[in-house]
Amino acid sequence: MTIKNTKDPNTSYQQLRQHIVDGAIPPGSKLSINHLTQQYETSAAPIREALSRLDAEGLVIRKGQRGYWAAPVSLEEFLEVSRLRVMLEVDALAQSIRLGDLNWEASIAGARHREITIKQQAIGQREAMAGELIRENRLFHLALISQCPSQWQLRFLSTLYDQSERYRRLSLIHQSEQTTNDTHNTAHQDDHKLIMEAAFKRDEKTACELLKAHIEHSNQRIIETVF
Repeated sequence: MTIKNTKDPNTSYQQLRQHIVDGAIPPGSKLSINHLTQQYETSAAPIREALSRLDAEGLVIRKGQRGYWAAPVSLEEFLEVSRLRVMLEVDALAQSIRLGDLNWEASIAGARHREITIKQQAIGQREAMAGELIRENRLFHLALISQCPSQWQLRFLSTLYDQSERYRRLSLIHQSEQTTNDTHNTAHQDDHKLIMEAAFKRDEKTACELLKAHIEHSNQRIIETVF
């Protein structure tokens, strides 16, 4: 995989970051600066800067003088990410329900429509379309909480999503087509539908309970398939 040449250090960072998050670079992989400069057709300086930034984000780890690796996956990390996500996302939904308007509802409905469309297209090719499925799931959740006024809270959640998406992709790959395409997929869609309907009714208590249960159920699915 060769990337279009660029001199912008931020582009190298974004490309490398995306490849770690979406699994193109598997967890635990050695990250050779020489190899990455060739892959991204850039110099060593932007790659070193990108690795340093990703190390600070927890997507890359540095082992002394031995170099950099894509962060490995672990049950302990996933449980911590999941706990924090539930705490912050449910609160963000509550705030969004209180502050949301018609444009907020329209953004949720649009995200829901896109998600359903992509899921239908992915039948029979879920591993190949794992990136699209994960992206649309994330966009739906982000639409739900988009009226949360705390930019810090939304930034923290974005970082947690990046971490959890590595696990979600592994889970999608490990699931069989039959399991993914029937009960789990239907339940997942129904969860989103119920959360959306409760949010539109401004039923904060029900919507938050549904979201919490939905995240916990999805996380349990990942634990069962990845670990």
